[in-house]
Amino acid sequence: MEESLETHRPKFVIPITGPLMKYRLEIIKEVSKSVIKHMIIFTDKYSYNLYKDYHNIFDFVIMDDYRNKDKFSIENELLLNCDTEEEYLKKFNEFYGDKTGVYYPWELHRFVFEYLMENNITNFVITQTDFIFYDDSDMMIEFFNTIPKGSLYTPLMGEEGDKRDWLWNELQKKFKQIKFEYDGILKAADGFLRGFNFYNVEDMKLFYNIWSEAIKIPITNKYAHITKMAYTDFIVPWLMQVFAKQKNYNFNDMHDFTFMKKYGKNIGRHYTRVEDTIYAGPRPGWEKYGFDYSDTSSIKNFIKNNKVALKNYYGPFDVEITDEYVLTRMR
Repeated sequence: MEESLETHRPKFVIPITGPLMKYRLEIIKEVSKSVIKHMIIFTDKYSYNLYKDYHNIFDFVIMDDYRNKDKFSIENELLLNCDTEEEYLKKFNEFYGDKTGVYYPWELHRFVFEYLMENNITNFVITQTDFIFYDDSDMMIEFFNTIPKGSLYTPLMGEEGDKRDWLWNELQKKFKQIKFEYDGILKAADGFLRGFNFYNVEDMKLFYNIWSEAIKIPITNKYAHITKMAYTDFIVPWLMQVFAKQKNYNFNDMHDFTFMKKYGKNIGRHYTRVEDTIYAGPRPGWEKYGFDYSDTSSIKNFIKNNKVALKNYYGPFDVEITDEYVLTRMR
């Protein structure tokens, strides 16, 4: 099985930026040790220098090597550069939000396509640092080997209400080689996992070029989520559905693949982390846990004041809470 992975080199791509993500790198290091070799950590140069304790643990790819050629991104997708988590927590809500018109550009991870194409990696997943992997390397190899060529998959969330013809009609003028049409009702999707197994690099390049062009319009118009992220995550699932119709791809819910029947388990689970997203404040639906937000100056201080609440919140996992970390392992 290892030979198959080496031949095709599929990867989990995990984008991260900023000092807070050192916390999540430590969690991944502790709870998913055997999966690390199947990961790429995609980050910017500034952040990479903050992660020096992890340089020999993870395989880092620096987005600046690709992003710096994109003038639009450099001018419009801004990152908050801080050396410490305390400074980042203090400045986050001053830097991002409606007052400044600057929103966190999470989809900078699209630039990893250039690295993957250079290395002929067409089978991969882009996910987030709060996706907790089951700590089993063989399971991950089996997972990638079960993904058919020509598959695009993501967590589905019902129907998409807005077809956004205003965007796709504009793009059609620039991309004559594909029709921006799809079958049936457009499906909505969450953005925490995006899986791809392209037929070839040519299709991958077309997908990437359309994505990079499409993203300019909502960013220029300053469309935002309530979470202070740029509102761009509808583009990828829409493109996946276009490719399903126009390029003979299969569009699937991620759970069709991520639940491994052979093991009777999922490869992992996405679970929003409370203790290091404290810059967002309390969230609807979390009231029942009774989190204490009286001290959000650091992750450690928040954990100290919320050990019982955090234990209850992370109930689906095996949980180990220290003075500095909440370690969550798949059962």
